[in-house]
Amino acid sequence: MKKPILEVEHVQKIYESHGYGLPVLNDISLTIFQGDFVAIMGPSGSGKTTLLNMISSIDRPTRGAIRLDGKDIVRLNEKELSKLRKDRIGFVFQDYSLLDSMSLLDNIVLPLTLNGAKASLALKKGKRLAAQFGLSGHLDKFPYQLSGGQKQRGATCRALIMEPAVLFADEPTGALDSRSSHDLLDCFSKINEENDTTIVMVTHDAFAASYAREVYVLKDGRIELHLHKGDSQKEFFNRILDAQAAMGKDLR
Repeated sequence: MKKPILEVEHVQKIYESHGYGLPVLNDISLTIFQGDFVAIMGPSGSGKTTLLNMISSIDRPTRGAIRLDGKDIVRLNEKELSKLRKDRIGFVFQDYSLLDSMSLLDNIVLPLTLNGAKASLALKKGKRLAAQFGLSGHLDKFPYQLSGGQKQRGATCRALIMEPAVLFADEPTGALDSRSSHDLLDCFSKINEENDTTIVMVTHDAFAASYAREVYVLKDGRIELHLHKGDSQKEFFNRILDAQAAMGKDLR
């Protein structure tokens, strides 16, 4: 039986502004297990990005507990959080954030290099990851020579090079065309299935969400709906679309 990797208990987030409290997350509880692929959806202002920021240690909740590998990250100091992010958390953002002055391979292995790994080990590991993402023929290229999809797959390889406990992805297909989105999501599914990589992805796109095994739909800072995939991606996609229609608006 798989163990819980991320446990969120009664998390609340209130932003203070001009003496007033603005609640953004209201009593969120969920458990993510090792090897899960989870998508978080919701209308604009629903709290989905705030939730991602909480569980990935970028921000702290007002109340509640968030345990990664059994350790409550809310109670960690900045030095401990910095180490946690380096060792146990991977991030993929919409804008790639690759360094233009470095080749794709050097970008991928940069976290290992900064951590003092031997160059031979870093390069071997980077090439192996790149092969999983269909990038073996592009490793000597610089970011300006790559397509958006290639850059995002490279950014994902860089996020995975330290073997994080959880890969967090914030709208990873938001800047990609449909073909590139499909390629990236296929790679996400591959590493989830073959490497048992735990993925938590915020997305507004029902097609992207249908690649996940679990979908949480937020509304007004609460979990409105929890969908489990089952055996068919097509059927899951249709259920996500039905959920969108039932909420009366696109989940953007």
